Amino acid sequence: MNGSGDQLLVLRGVVTTASQQMQYVRVDRRTGYGRINTTPELWLRDEHGKEHRCQGDMFETARPGHEVAVISRPGSGKPLAFANFSTGLVHDGNELTVSTSTGSTLISTLGFSVLLALPGALLWGTLLNTIGLGDHAFSGVGFQIYAVVLIASVYAGLRFCSKGYRERSSSLREEIDRLLASEIAPATRT
Repeated sequence: MNGSGDQLLVLRGVVTTASQQMQYVRVDRRTGYGRINTTPELWLRDEHGKEHRCQGDMFETARPGHEVAVISRPGSGKPLAFANFSTGLVHDGNELTVSTSTGSTLISTLGFSVLLALPGALLWGTLLNTIGLGDHAFSGVGFQIYAVVLIASVYAGLRFCSKGYRERSSSLREEIDRLLASEIAPATRT
């Protein structure tokens, strides 16, 4: 295991076992329909001969004998990225793959607006009552203004958060790429 300060850990080794670990089985007695939830599990042997167990959704392409690296934060146990040097691919974890496109932001805006509608309405009514327009807070025009202000505020907040997320994930990807470059030639990111 190599570390880069307190930021990231790189666990590099050779895959000894790659399998699916069963989390739970659920069977409906009436229909007989069953569901099995599994998570890919990986066992690595590092250069000192010590074996390490890793779990995550990005290990499907690993096979015994592949040389790989798992990048994570100290103490978290959740992989941020997985580099398979045998195949030349880097897989990003869930933390680095959140969609911040305009379409996903609009869908999230509508969802959050619905969740915030009632608390926002109470705040809207109180605010307009404070400035003497409480009687007009939920008139036709007042409600339309409230809806536009609510949706615009949620959208602006999500765009601001999305920008921050993109900047953080970009710098994290750069740090991961630097760590991988020090381990071996860079691989292709998927």
